[in-house]
Amino acid sequence: MAQKNWPELIKSIESFLRLKTFPIGFKFLTDPDELKNYGKIHIAKKNSYTCQLITIARTYGWTIGVPHGNLMPVCGNILGFCEMAEQVKDGTLRSIAWCETKEDAKKFEEAIPRLRVGKYKAVLIGPAGQGNFDPDFVMFYGNPAQMILIINALQFKDYERFQFHCVGESSCSDAIVECFLSQKPSLAIPCFGERRYGHAQDDELVISLPPAYVEKVRNNLEELSKRGIRYPIAYFGATVDLCVGLPPQYHTILNIEGYGKDSKRK
Repeated sequence: MAQKNWPELIKSIESFLRLKTFPIGFKFLTDPDELKNYGKIHIAKKNSYTCQLITIARTYGWTIGVPHGNLMPVCGNILGFCEMAEQVKDGTLRSIAWCETKEDAKKFEEAIPRLRVGKYKAVLIGPAGQGNFDPDFVMFYGNPAQMILIINALQFKDYERFQFHCVGESSCSDAIVECFLSQKPSLAIPCFGERRYGHAQDDELVISLPPAYVEKVRNNLEELSKRGIRYPIAYFGATVDLCVGLPPQYHTILNIEGYGKDSKRK
C-alpha cells in the first residue's frame, strides 16, 4: 500500500548511519476499521503506553495497530484519542511528581502539543523500511553523533536553522505531535517515562521527519559522505596539530600560518 519505495530509502539511510534500531513510521487513521486493510499486524493491548509500542516496533520489527481505546488516557489524549481528565487539566496529576505546584503543572499541561480530540481514531506504528504503509512521518532513534549528521544532511541544501522544543516529561508530544502538526523535523530528548518504560537508552535521542525530509536526508547523507563527513566520526585527537587534518583549501581560505596549498609546515 506504500507509494514510495520505503525499503530502499530507509535501508540506504541505515547504511549511512549504522542505526541500532529500525526507523519507524506513524500513520494516523480516522477509522479503527481501516486497520484491517494492512494485513497481519499486531493489535496493541489495552492500557498500552505509546513509548512501549515504539520500542516494540523499533526493536522487534513489528507493525502495531492501535485503536483509540487501547492507549492509556495520558497517551491517548496527546494523540487526540480522548479528552483530558479534569484532574489532569487542572495540574493535579502532574503536580504529584513533576511540578512543585498545581499552577506550574497546569502550565505544563497547557504547553504540551496535542492533536485535536476525535480527528483520528487509530494509528499504525511500524518499521518504515518494511514498506507496509506510507507513514505520516518517520522517527529515527540514535546517538547525538547520528542526530547531528541527520541535521547536517537536512541543512546541506536549502539551509535553514532549526528550532526544537522540549516540554520535559511526555516527550512523545515533541517527537510525534510537533512534527505531525508543523510538518517540520522535530528533535526530542526521550523523557524519564520513555527511558523507564519504553527502554530508551541513556545515549539516545529521537528525530521525527515528514516524508519529504526523509528523502532529503538520504540524498544529502550521500553527498556529505563523498566529502568525508560520515558515521562513525573518526577521531583526530585533542592534543595534536589540527591543521594537519584540515583539507588544503581550508589552509588558504583561513590563511593559516605555516600552511598553504603548496607549502610544507615550517
